[in-house]
Amino acid sequence: MMLHRTIRQANSGEVIEILATDPATTRDIPNFCRHLGHELVHQETVAEQVVLALDPDEITIDSDSTEPTRATLYRYLVKKKSA
Repeated sequence: MMLHRTIRQANSGEVIEILATDPATTRDIPNFCRHLGHELVHQETVAEQVVLALDPDEITIDSDSTEPTRATLYRYLVKKKSA
């Protein structure tokens, strides 16, 4: 997870902002903080039905819908534990 790398590089007490579209983060990030001793300062759903810009080189399947991809945007603030 990219959060592991970012937390390792952060200074003690530093707050990291995470923006995510994966609904599993509503479970995973609080568990990450609880397990490793970091503080989940804030968690919120920022927006729903956000249109995502997809990379034109992304692999698609013929049956894929041509409708824009939409997702919910989640925001977290995680404070790295003190050393």
